Amino acid sequence: MTENVLKARLARGEKQLGCIVMLPSPDVAEIIACAGVDLVMIDHEHGSGSLQDYVAQERAIQASRTQAMVRVPHGDYAYAQRILDAGCNSIVFPAIDTAQEAEAAVKACRYPPHGVRGAGGGIRAAKYGLNPSYYGQQATDHLLIVVQIESVRAVENIDAICSVPGVDMLLLGPRDLSATMGLLDRFDDPEIWNLVAHVAERVRASGKYLASTVHPGKTSRDMFDAGYDVLLASKDVDFLLNGAKAMRSS
Repeated sequence: MTENVLKARLARGEKQLGCIVMLPSPDVAEIIACAGVDLVMIDHEHGSGSLQDYVAQERAIQASRTQAMVRVPHGDYAYAQRILDAGCNSIVFPAIDTAQEAEAAVKACRYPPHGVRGAGGGIRAAKYGLNPSYYGQQATDHLLIVVQIESVRAVENIDAICSVPGVDMLLLGPRDLSATMGLLDRFDDPEIWNLVAHVAERVRASGKYLASTVHPGKTSRDMFDAGYDVLLASKDVDFLLNGAKAMRSS
């Protein structure tokens, strides 16, 4: 594993703008990278991609400035370890509701005695065995661990989740949060944004990085100015859908 460029940028205070990649195509990932975005979140929670698709997509963007992080399936720590072995160095755990769940996510990423990750040999992350030092401090220092806050329960436990060592970033999910409030997609309800504002304030106070999608009625600049460090502004399927709709209506 080489230096985590995304983590280094954040440490320098650089705001990062990116998008979600749902489609498993390396061509799509490469096109988005050619456009110059800071990062893509390859979605293995809702998207259809596999481990091999991730590797192909990550290779497709290596020559660009774009960095990749991967969202793993909900609660699947075994899959998380496989994606790490495949070379992922920025990993997103969805639907983290408690400090205990955040601790489990961190432990899945750490080798014993600090975690439970299996120290397999010949893995891509260790350059297939050419980088034996990977299994030491590199696998900790060069990994960015992100947990998602997307439920009322997570909001209630936000300070405890923020206090978990090893969690680098908290990613707000307003849509799932609205669903757990019984207000799915009712973004005109101020109650949703009161909880979002509370989470954002607590994350900033903790010193952890703060991320989210771009909120309705806000621009990326608005949210960066409000203290967000990473924004996921759109999805690859949105680019295709919006382009097709615009063509149809022209």
